[in-house]
Amino acid sequence: MELDRRQFIAVGGAVVAAAGLLPGTAAWADSGEERKPGGHDEPKGVWLAGDTHVHDDHSSDGSAPRQLSDQRDPGNLPVSDQIGYAESVGLAFMPLTDHRTFDQHWDPLWTSNRLLLLTGEEANGSPHAIVLGAVDTVVDGANPPGSAPFRHVQQSIWDAHAQDAVWSIAHPDDGEYTTAAGPNENASVQGVDTVEVWNASCDPDTEIEYAENRWNHGFRFGAVAASDSHFKELRPASAPGRPTTWVFAAERSVRAILDALKAGRTTVSLSPDGPFVTIEADVDGDGRFEAIGGDEVIVKDRHLSKRATLRVRAKSAVGMRVLVYAAPGRSAGPVATFVPTKANQTYLLPLTLSGDHTWYRVEVRGPGELSGRDADPNLPDQLRGATSPVFVSVKRAAEAAPEIALPRPASGNDRASLVLGEQGGFAGFADVAVAGRVTHVVAQVHEDHRTSVVYRRLDGHGDKHADKGLVLSDASGTARAPRVVASGDDVWVVWQDARGHEQPHRPEIYLRHSRNGGKSFDSAVKLSNGKGRAEQPAIALFDGRHPVVAWAQNTSGAFDVYVQVVGVDRAPVNISAAGKVIVAGTPDDARSPIHPASLFPSVAVTKHRGIVVTWQDNRFDPDAGWTGHTPPAGQPASGGTNPDNWEILAAVRAKPSAAWGTPVRVSANDNAADRHPDIAVDRDGALVVIWETKALSASGANLSLRASRSTDGKTWSAAETVGLDPNAMSQRPRLGVDSDGSVRAVWYDSRSADWRWKIFTARRAASGWTPAVQLSTRGNGTWPAIDNGTVVFTSDRAAERTQRDHTQEIYLIG
Repeated sequence: MELDRRQFIAVGGAVVAAAGLLPGTAAWADSGEERKPGGHDEPKGVWLAGDTHVHDDHSSDGSAPRQLSDQRDPGNLPVSDQIGYAESVGLAFMPLTDHRTFDQHWDPLWTSNRLLLLTGEEANGSPHAIVLGAVDTVVDGANPPGSAPFRHVQQSIWDAHAQDAVWSIAHPDDGEYTTAAGPNENASVQGVDTVEVWNASCDPDTEIEYAENRWNHGFRFGAVAASDSHFKELRPASAPGRPTTWVFAAERSVRAILDALKAGRTTVSLSPDGPFVTIEADVDGDGRFEAIGGDEVIVKDRHLSKRATLRVRAKSAVGMRVLVYAAPGRSAGPVATFVPTKANQTYLLPLTLSGDHTWYRVEVRGPGELSGRDADPNLPDQLRGATSPVFVSVKRAAEAAPEIALPRPASGNDRASLVLGEQGGFAGFADVAVAGRVTHVVAQVHEDHRTSVVYRRLDGHGDKHADKGLVLSDASGTARAPRVVASGDDVWVVWQDARGHEQPHRPEIYLRHSRNGGKSFDSAVKLSNGKGRAEQPAIALFDGRHPVVAWAQNTSGAFDVYVQVVGVDRAPVNISAAGKVIVAGTPDDARSPIHPASLFPSVAVTKHRGIVVTWQDNRFDPDAGWTGHTPPAGQPASGGTNPDNWEILAAVRAKPSAAWGTPVRVSANDNAADRHPDIAVDRDGALVVIWETKALSASGANLSLRASRSTDGKTWSAAETVGLDPNAMSQRPRLGVDSDGSVRAVWYDSRSADWRWKIFTARRAASGWTPAVQLSTRGNGTWPAIDNGTVVFTSDRAAERTQRDHTQEIYLIG
């Protein structure tokens, strides 16, 4: 037998007679309790209870008063309320997945000492989806004319996976499927990690019907449950954790939970109290149950050992029906049914195969309250629990058979070389610095459920394998967002790191220095002050000897930008607070507190040793931090989930002895969301800032690029378009300076005929920006960075499947 649980999940249409049930006993894994495997190769981990889909008032319709008043009335569901309730019922993890926004994460109340908070968003306009683990909102663009209706959804999935985030289909009975018509065009998307088979606001039976339809078409994903909680008035019947998603995580950490969701190692229950059901498989009959729900096992042929066995465990399910299904699922009826008589009961079933691609899963059903708002009240038993399937395939893993196929991926040699990462793993968010003939690359690497910062030195003699990589974040498993600068033999790398502490999230900014061209590094130095969350570092060189580091931190509640010239300044300086208005709010309106956020800084140093920092800021929005708009009395409701009026701001320190100036507006556009700026200095000493912009529309509006120029950092030119294609999405621009001193931009873009994201570039000439030129060809290319003409980017080109292969590696063109 061949088994690769990292890449594969498939389940089989085995025929198992109910008479074959064999009562047994086994140790039970409870919330927070380590599973005690029976053999050395059985999965090891811990079952953690959580929710994957929860709202608060950062959604414009996030609470009952808002929905019932057409979004006119105050809200009553602050972030802290949902978090506090989740803590009270014993959940281990939870995201706040507000509609098409990331603002909830910049709220000072987004914190917990008892709960692992995941970043989350209910993304896209139609159909809806849940994204967990991303670094900012995933923007849903418009389809080009003539494209398949789901093209924008597929591109969003690839965008999420470039961040190693989890993509989940939300309430598929309201976007992908109806019992009468079956799957629609949106059901053809590939690479989905999980599907809500139990959304409390919908009909779980139709959602399960959709999941089985996709599994039978070769799609492989896990099952999750979602409270989709909006209304505190409906607690406890409708609240976070009701229903509950359980994940089998390698450890209690954010990365391990996300990895478990990607692997589909899940089971769902009515509440944290159960009923709790699991399925495991001993496919080779050696007495060890090597696969659990969500895993895909590959066998050589259909003839399994006579001792091959399924094990079903049910806890807190006395008197309920436990039903075991095999492909094709409920249409064929259960292959086994039993009714537990004990609080903790285990059953063994013989495992045989009748097809090359089969699956097994378990449901628990019982009488009582409806399982969902739209559930059939005439059903004798309502859904109470369900597992992800165990998938079994013969010889090769199942491939998705969608109704509409994806375009064939483009081919061609873009001369990109692999510099970090490996097949099946994740390396992303790279940065690059070139000093002489040496190229320095850093990236965020995910391995063994941990997140590290890795450095690679490429020497000047063409030896791409001179150094295989050095972990700069040492034993920490929570290091992220690295940036690098270099001058001669001096190399500095900065990153954010929580040093393993995630309850609450309190990342700090760390800096390491190499004095010998990256061959070794001094110990890390902490720059931030330990108050709040310090994130999103940026770095430049002040005089070739001192790095300038900028980052965002919510020391005083609102996120502000802090800057320090290391070795010159005694302490970091808050440069964004001036002119910002903080509103404490009132207890009778959850949406009344206003904490404008200053985020994602970028820094540059002028020829005269002036420092200019630019960032995105929502202080000019009428309801900063809250989607939609609460109109003043007597004015019509505006509602909607339009994003904040993010603008690009800048601040200047003209010389080393000067004070920082007050922030000035760079983009100065009240009708767009301008985000993610970068800054560079051209050969004439002028400053160039680039950013992505989007109309103030909830979804279906493309991101495009704008740039502005200044000679002093205080007065900025009117914005210019960069590489504009009205039918494409262009995002995450970075700037570098070519050897001739001209500024060059790189970004990732959706205009390619094969739908995949590609890396594009344009240069600012004397007459303006040159037309966009495509750099990458194969697979998806995302998250580029550039220095001195050398480009690094993230790519999935080495992935071997369109599903369940999360390969992302760092490539270099230069």
